[in-house]
Amino acid sequence: MSLRIAIIGGGNVATHFFKSLGERSVRKIFVRKKEENSHLPLSLLSESKDLRTLDLAIIIIAVSDDQIINVMTNYHFDPDQIILHTAGSVDMDVIHQKHAKCGVLYPLMTLSKEDIIDYEQMPLLIEGSEESVLLITQLAESISQRVAYFDSQNRKIIHLVAVIANNFTTSLLWDVEKIIKKHQLDKHLLVPLMEQTMHKAFNLGGAKSMTGPAVRKDQNIIDVQLGLLNQDPEILDLYQFFTHRIQKTKSEPSDS
Repeated sequence: MSLRIAIIGGGNVATHFFKSLGERSVRKIFVRKKEENSHLPLSLLSESKDLRTLDLAIIIIAVSDDQIINVMTNYHFDPDQIILHTAGSVDMDVIHQKHAKCGVLYPLMTLSKEDIIDYEQMPLLIEGSEESVLLITQLAESISQRVAYFDSQNRKIIHLVAVIANNFTTSLLWDVEKIIKKHQLDKHLLVPLMEQTMHKAFNLGGAKSMTGPAVRKDQNIIDVQLGLLNQDPEILDLYQFFTHRIQKTKSEPSDS
């Protein structure tokens, strides 16, 4: 499927939509400054804000959440063009109140420019106005095999849990990395453990997957590990918080 598409933005999400769609579909990429976007084809870059005369079916706004309204205010579109944003927690109405043909194309994935992504397995959550949703669906299905329709409220919930599952976990792994580096150990030894942890959590559920000294209420081991963290007060606080939380969770009646 080849659609006439433009992208507004040159960051992580914009870059991956360009990579997933390719030059056959992407006719223009609109950025603030061409010289700051050398990772994208120069021939496609434009600093114009007037898209009214361009033969485009879909325009993907892939900018930071707080800039979407600025794009809608400062750019000019043809009424027949379908305007999409790519944010998890921004209502479709941010576009709809200014442009009738609109929608959302939200990639449920952590994306950095240099990442290698299997786009066919990247979940795309879509939403669209009545006259736009069919073409948005076709666009999403040309990228991914995992396309689902989510309204703005349910998409916000998915974005919330994605932040907790991804960003919070990554923050904890950063603490792990600091401890590993301090003691000159190999962080890659933890990879099989983390893979098995994720497998169990998604197949058994979080409560049934918990193991370790907090679950066993092994206070001797807990005290030893707290002692190892006495020079890292922030990580020590986290250890105590999660130990208490795990023990509280395991003492509560099961829902099953």
